[in-house]
Amino acid sequence: MNPINFLKCRRGSITAELAVVLPLITFLTAGSMIVILALWAKIVVVDAAREGARYEALNLGSAETKVDEVLTDGKLNVANKQSVTVVRDTNYVTVTVKYNQPALFPLLPQLIGGSAWGNHFLLESSQVFKLEKP
Repeated sequence: MNPINFLKCRRGSITAELAVVLPLITFLTAGSMIVILALWAKIVVVDAAREGARYEALNLGSAETKVDEVLTDGKLNVANKQSVTVVRDTNYVTVTVKYNQPALFPLLPQLIGGSAWGNHFLLESSQVFKLEKP
């Protein structure tokens, strides 16, 4: 075989390029979807903490009940809720919600400050409302 013709032959180059690029594109697509879902969950957790604090400040009932309702309405799994903390002061109420958002890739949460071995993002929000006088 002539060495010059061998260098000009491009047979199989698409297969080699695809074998290199396809895993990278797949990882970037899946990773971006996981990050977008984590951002969506963060928005819902902030809303749940705000609604729970408002509910508690108006003496309408338990903040945890309202947080569960908002998480369910936001299509998040209530079983992944880590904790709901309510702190009452003389004039203010503070509600803190901690939620574990699952990730498909174990090392992905480490890129934004999570645990290297965990498979979830820890999302936390704290909201303060002034207590209403009855």
